[in-house]
Order: sequence, then C-alpha cells, then structure tokens
Amino acid sequence: MGGRKRILVVDDEVNVLFIMHDALIRLGSEYEIVTAQNGHEALGKVRAMPFDLVFTDLRMPDMDGVELTEAIKTVNPNTVVIWMTAYGCHNVRAEAAWLMIYECLDKPVEVAEIWRVAREALAGKKGDEI
Repeated sequence: MGGRKRILVVDDEVNVLFIMHDALIRLGSEYEIVTAQNGHEALGKVRAMPFDLVFTDLRMPDMDGVELTEAIKTVNPNTVVIWMTAYGCHNVRAEAAWLMIYECLDKPVEVAEIWRVAREALAGKKGDEI
C-alpha cells in the first residue's frame, strides 16, 4: 500500500459523502479517500483492498453500520472504524465497546473534528471512551 493511508467513508446520504470526502481529501496527498453509499458496496470494497480507516454511518438501509463493522472486522481486524450517527452515540456504547470502535461521532460532524479524529486514529492514538 506504500505510504498512503486508505480511508473509506460509508453513508447512504450523498451530501454527507460529499462533505466527508471533501474534508478528508484536504488532509493531503498521503491519504486515498474512497466512498460507498451502503454497507454492501462498502463491504465489497473492503474485501477488494485493505483500508486503514473506515468512517461509517450507523443507520443505513439493508446493512447498518454495526453489521458492516462486524463484517469489516472479520475481513481485517486491524481496520480502525469510526461510527457517525444523528441518533446519539450514547445509544450504542455496548456495541461500540464490543466491536472496539475507535470513536463515535454525533452528526453533524464539523470538518475540524473529522480531521482531528482521522489523524489521531491513523497515528494510533487511543480514541475517546464510548
């Protein structure tokens, strides 16, 4: 994979994907940003190539973020996963702890927060307690 870090962003809302992609691409050329509009598309991409970091929405049709995370951890247990939700991270603490989620972010997420979390996660710093 060379020196580039590969980040996957998964959300069923196109505007969220656009904002996240735009924010993350501004981190610099050492990051490759890939997007997926649902869990099944994301899982196909995860199976095709390794990702260092995945940002995923929790509530999506067909395959939610918890199911996607379980599948990602089966394919590559070392992939760092960050959840995003508009429904409150406090509602998913047990699942997040069990699946070793790096951090859960409440939507809407500010660009500065996206940058901070991505850099810290990829640098191997410990995430916030969920």
